This record gives sequence, C-alpha cells and structure tokens, in this order.
Amino acid sequence: MARSEIIKYIDAISNIVISLTLFLLPVFFLTSTTDFFIIPKQILVTLSVALLLVLWGIKTVAERKIVVTVSPLNLPLVIFGLVILVSSFVSPNRYDSLMQSVPLIALVLFALLIINTVRSKKEFSTAISSYMLGAAVSAIVTFAYFLKLYIIPISAIQGQYFNTAGSALQQFIYILPALVICVVYLSKKFNFPKMTMPTGASSDYSLYIHLISLVALTIAGLMLLYEMFFLSNKPVLLPYIYGFQTAFAAVSQDAGRFFLALLFGSGYGTFLTDFTRYKLLSFNLEPNIWNLSFSFSSSYLLELVATTGILGLLSYIGLIFSFIRVKAGRNPFFVAIFIAFVLSIILPFSYISVAGLFALLGLYVADLNAENNKKVYEVILSLVMTKSGMLSFETMPEQEHTPKSAESPIFSALILIIVIVISGFVSYYTFMFVSSDIAFADSLRAAQANNGQATYQLQTKAINDFPYRSDYHRIFSQVNLALANSIAASVKPGTQPSKDVQQNIVSLLQQSINSGRNAVVLSPRTSLNWQNLGVVYRSLINVGQNADQFSVASVNQAIALDPYNPDLYIMLGGIYYQLQQWDQAANQFQVAINLKRDYPNAYYNLGHAFESKGDLQNALAAYQVVHQLSANNKDNLARIDAEIKTLQDKIGAKNSATTNGVPPSTEQTPLSISQPSTALPEQKPPIKISPPPTTTPTPSEGAGKPTPSVSPEVSPAQQ
Repeated sequence: MARSEIIKYIDAISNIVISLTLFLLPVFFLTSTTDFFIIPKQILVTLSVALLLVLWGIKTVAERKIVVTVSPLNLPLVIFGLVILVSSFVSPNRYDSLMQSVPLIALVLFALLIINTVRSKKEFSTAISSYMLGAAVSAIVTFAYFLKLYIIPISAIQGQYFNTAGSALQQFIYILPALVICVVYLSKKFNFPKMTMPTGASSDYSLYIHLISLVALTIAGLMLLYEMFFLSNKPVLLPYIYGFQTAFAAVSQDAGRFFLALLFGSGYGTFLTDFTRYKLLSFNLEPNIWNLSFSFSSSYLLELVATTGILGLLSYIGLIFSFIRVKAGRNPFFVAIFIAFVLSIILPFSYISVAGLFALLGLYVADLNAENNKKVYEVILSLVMTKSGMLSFETMPEQEHTPKSAESPIFSALILIIVIVISGFVSYYTFMFVSSDIAFADSLRAAQANNGQATYQLQTKAINDFPYRSDYHRIFSQVNLALANSIAASVKPGTQPSKDVQQNIVSLLQQSINSGRNAVVLSPRTSLNWQNLGVVYRSLINVGQNADQFSVASVNQAIALDPYNPDLYIMLGGIYYQLQQWDQAANQFQVAINLKRDYPNAYYNLGHAFESKGDLQNALAAYQVVHQLSANNKDNLARIDAEIKTLQDKIGAKNSATTNGVPPSTEQTPLSISQPSTALPEQKPPIKISPPPTTTPTPSEGAGKPTPSVSPEVSPAQQ
C-alpha cells in the first residue's frame, strides 16, 4: 500500500474517532460503574485521545514530518494543561487529584487533536453534525423521560428526572451553547432577517441536522429550566460567599505549603477537602445545606482558584482572552463559546460541561482553519540531514514545503515510540481503573443483597486492580469490620470460638485497620478518611491495645481537617462517653452545641453525659432544649418526652418544661447517642493493632505518600 493511501486511511479513521466521541460525549453512560455519568465520559475521552495519539504517531512516521495547525489557542491550552498536571503532582491528595486531572488533560489534548485533524470543510461538517446530533439525542432522551416515556430498558435509570448528563444543571450548561450554534448557524443559512431559502438545501444534511437539533434543544432547554426552578429537582449549589471564601483561603492559609498552595492550589479535583477545611462557621446556620459537603465550588472559576491556585486562574483567564482575540465575523462558535465561558464564571462545571467547552474550542479553530482564516495556519516540522551529516529541525508553512531526500525518519519514529508508550501507559491504567470500578460497583450491589462473601471478594479484586482510590480502602475497612462482627456474633454465648474462628476474626480486624490506614495515606487531607479510621479504632476498644487512644487521635485529625463540623465533636464526645469519661464527653458535646445552637442531637448527647455522671438537673435542662427543638419532628418529640418523664420521676420534679425561646429546629436527624458501629466481644489480652499513620502529613504539611497495599486475603465466613 502506498504511503499516501496509508495517510488517507489514518486521516479517515481519526476523523471517525473524533466524530464518534463528539456524538457519544453527552449521551454515553454506564450503569455498571460506581458513577453512571462522569466516570464513563472520562473513560470515553481518555481512550479516544490515546487512540488518536497513536494514529497521529503512525501518520507522522508515514509522512516523515509533523504538520501542526497553529492558532492563538494552542499555547494557552498547553499552558492550562501543564498547570493542571503540576497542581496534581504537588497536591497532598496526589492520587485523588491525578484521577481528576488526567481526564481533564485528555480534554485539552482532544481539543488540540481536533484542531490538527479536522482540516477540510467536509471533515468539519461531519464533526459538527456529530456534535449537534449527540446534544439533540441527549435532549430527546431527557424530554422523553420527563414525560415518563422510559425508552431505555434499564431498570436502574427509570425515573422522571433522568438525563444522560446526570444533572439538570449540567445538561443545560452543555446544550445551551449547542442551541446558540443552531440559532446562529440557521440565521446565517437563511439570511436572517430576509429569510431566503439557502441554495442546495435539499441535499444539505447538515442543515436538517441543525433544524432537528434546534427543536430538540429548545424543548429540552425550556423543560430543564422549568425543572430547576419550579420542581423538587432543583440543583443544590454552594452559596457564592462560601465559594469565594474557600477559594481565597485555600491559596493563602495553607501555612505548611504556602507558596505551592498560592501557585498551584490544593490540586485539581480536590475542592471537597478545601471546602471542609476552610468553610466558615456561619455555614452551620444555613438551614438546608449545613450538613452537606460540596465537591464543586459555586463556579468553575472559583474552583480553579482553590484547586489550581494563581497560576491556574491566570492560565484560564489567558485562555479566555486568547479566544476573544480570535473573533471572526458571524462565526456561530464564537457566541456559543463566549456564553460557555461566562457560565463557567458563574456556575459550577462537572466533567460533561468542561468537555463541551473544550470540544467547542477545538471545533472553533478547526472551522477557522477550514475557512482559511489568517490567524490559523499550518506549519511543518521536519528533521533533515545537513551537509555535515548532522540532524537539524526545519519549519516552514505547509504550502512552501517540498519533499527532500535528506529527510530523516528518526524524528518521526521517535515521536511514534513516545506516543505509543504514553498512550499504552494511560490506556493500561484506564483499563485497570475501569475493571476496578466495575468490580467495586458489583460489590456495592452484593452488599445491598447482604452477600458478605461476594462483597469482600469483589472489593479485594477492585483494590488489587487499582489500589489508588482512598474511598475503596475506606469502605473495605468497614466491610472487614462488619464481617468480623458478624462472625463474632455467630458464636453462641458462653462458648469458646475455635482457633480458626478466632484467627479469622483477628485477620479481618487487622485488615480493617490496614485498609483504614491506607485510605488516610492515600488522601491525608480527606477528613472522612480520618473519621473512618477513628470509627474502626473505636470499634476495637477492649479488643485492641491502645484502641481508645488511636481512636481519639484519628478523630482529632478529622476535626483538624473539618473544624466546624459539629458531628465530629459528637463523635469524639461519644468515644469519651464510651470510656465513661463524662466530663470530657460533655465538653465535646458542648463544643458541638456552640458550633450549631439548634442541633437537637448535640443537646441530646450532652443530656445523657450529664445524666450518666449524676448531674440530673443539667441533664433535664438539656432534654428540655431538645424538646423545644424537636417540635417539628414527631418521632424525636415522642422519644425525648418519654426520657424527660423518666428523668423527672428520678429527681421528683413536676412534669413541666421551662422555655428559653429556642425556636424549633429544621434538623430531621433521629436522636441517638454516639455509639461504636459494632460491638465486638472483649479480648483478653487485647490484640496488638497498628497505630494511625505517623508518616502521613499533618494538615499543614505536604510530604510524599507511600504506595498502599492490600493485606493478605483471608476467607471470611458467609454472612
């Protein structure tokens, strides 16, 4: 086969891959992964980019040169991608950040590959038609489900508010620029306002695709607005005051890594850790969201400030200004992308919204190139032999390039090797990530079916396939603890368990601790991981040596990373309560009350601490506050009234409640005393257990983290 034919086939395949990716991006989802929407789209883009890079490398070898489409957006895109990558490598939660930054860098590469692959008008027409069809199909699915026409036969997604973006807001953000493109494109085609029929309309399939898309996107857009503003499916967004405060605190208050945080933030994709660490005390006054955690900031721009620092902000602003400089007439993409950038400044973006923005940037430059815009041109980079036998680079516009017999294939072959290695590396870890995620999703379904053996085995496989996700280790630690408790509970009272059963329980407990420790080693800035480790240690009080001290230390670390969370102080007070240290327990419950004055559960636990130490009058006062705060909750009110009556009988008081003007709480959490999650039988002598990681950075440090491992597998009994 001639070299020209090979190049022709490669170009055709590359354009097909780009068109399919653009079509599938808004509609692709999987119910076999832990997240139905974001993870599948990240996988789609990452694998598509890996394949496109290999095809580009093969083409480079075939042509023995690199043809680069130069535009004002190339360098800003590269700089933005590099800042994202560096921010992840210097992040304290490095693995969490890398798992989010790699798919984003794939989007940057996807935009650059569109620019350098889609060159002719025909190729561009196919690409934009695929983009519009994908948006239209997504809109049609959303509208059909809203009418309760469940056209996809998958039981897991049968719901009126289902859409392929996973969020009404994110789908609206994706389809709005597409709708703008349709309007501008069609107004240009029909010569608005004169409204003349375009020539060749009967054979212009792109025209009909845009007309169909216009109808579908308009209907879906109006429906999504109605859904977000008037129905119960309203998006819950972080108020701007907290988005601003968290962003600037993340880059200015990280004392242990001040310059890294200032320049690169906490690491792309780790906003949740910034939010828990830097949220204001006043957040506890928010009636409906105070107990929620936010993985996205109030807007994508504010999220970039927190997670990628000043350099991330500047690189993104530089990308916006570079885009504005390329303004070209009535190009439909300019208005659409401008709107997308404005939305990113005022609204949070998930992966689908960011993907739509970068896909549009690539298509915009490709359109300008197809229209021979002077700001977009192609150059050739060749490695040629000099007269002295040395190698040197040669660059020139493509139209001025003439083949030379001295051109060396070494450079292009080297490029191919590099892209194959990089693509292979990324593809391998992507496949391992997918395999791991599917196994873990299966384990969660097994847990719902109360199949402990399958849950354990599937989670072991998931962690072995991809041991870098702290949430896997955190949940696995709880599974091991639950299995140990189940086996211990199966032993008949008054009988001694066999040696094998004892060994199995001990192995599960050790593995629970190891998994909990692995979680905090992987993500030392995640308060939830430390909280989980504290829960594990607490369950081992009277079973493991120093478990009480380790539990207190772990919860204190969780508090250091989420200092205004009243539930953590209730948890810490619960540990002291379990140890019968009533004064220390009461102190922690009082801190929880100080953080949130209308929290019934904090007063409830405080009352029990007072009652346990014999301070019945203060206990009664705390219960009476619970009574007032629980006026809107019948279950809580009935429970506290019964306890108040019992306590009044103890102290001989009259059945009357004092009033201090505390308004009823909107909190609907059932009243409960903070207790350990499991009740394992006392072990004499206590088994030796591993302490919390001492090499893990404190909240103000950024030391490296060792690679986690899974402890040797044991064979737990079937639950």
